[in-house]
Amino acid sequence: MRIRSSPLILGTLGALLVASTAMAQTDSTRRRSTERIPISKGEPPRVDTLTVFRTDTVTRTITKRIHDTVRVRRVDTVRTAYGVLAPPIRMREIGGFYAGLAFGAAIPSGDEFTNFQSTGWNVTVPVGWDPIGSPAGARLNLAYSQFGKRGVFDQTFATPEIFQTDFDLKLRFPVESPLVRRFQVYGLGGVTYNAFRALAQFDRVSGVVAVGDSIGRSIAINFGFPQIVDNDWHSAWGWNAGGGLQMGFHRANVFVESRYVHFSHNSFSVAQVPIIIGASWF
Repeated sequence: MRIRSSPLILGTLGALLVASTAMAQTDSTRRRSTERIPISKGEPPRVDTLTVFRTDTVTRTITKRIHDTVRVRRVDTVRTAYGVLAPPIRMREIGGFYAGLAFGAAIPSGDEFTNFQSTGWNVTVPVGWDPIGSPAGARLNLAYSQFGKRGVFDQTFATPEIFQTDFDLKLRFPVESPLVRRFQVYGLGGVTYNAFRALAQFDRVSGVVAVGDSIGRSIAINFGFPQIVDNDWHSAWGWNAGGGLQMGFHRANVFVESRYVHFSHNSFSVAQVPIIIGASWF
């Protein structure tokens, strides 16, 4: 049997050759690591420097406060049934020229006038001017009062009556009103001119009875009445003062009023209190 040894020998030789080559390289490397590195005196040694940059990052969050300012305006509105805004209420200025008509009672006042006269009736026609925006005004009254008779005064033939003309100043409050139906309180006063007749005045102290310019002093004769009764017209100046309440709507006023009217004749005082209800129109 023939043994073929050539390939085996060749393989062995190749392995040996590779191993020797590796050992030679290792030995060469070891020798190189033990060699001294030449250093010249004039040059500094080489230093490898690694610079590390550190950056600290801080994130700042700035919170800015914002104040929202909201202005609120209150508007009171009134809506109608159709959803339309109604106009704001306007203060009404009350005043202007006016004329009116009133009726009421004429009440005699004072001991010298109440003995022989009883309550009668009165009619008054006021004409005046209430300036717009001012509380002060002026008024002219044209009035007529008629009284009833009592006691022995029934023997006279004429009816006691007074025509009077008043020139008054008038003060009102308030002068403006937000209401459709305005209310006012007022006062008035001034001078009065009276034309009268058949007014019987009686003095309780002296027992004197005067009718016009006729005077009776004896109670035994005709119950103290003058034998001749003076039924002529006479006149006298006096004064009046009073006040009232009026309620208005548009250009009309309805008012209730009372005044005290006083004058003198032959040293006798004559006073009456008209209480009237009426209306006036601007």
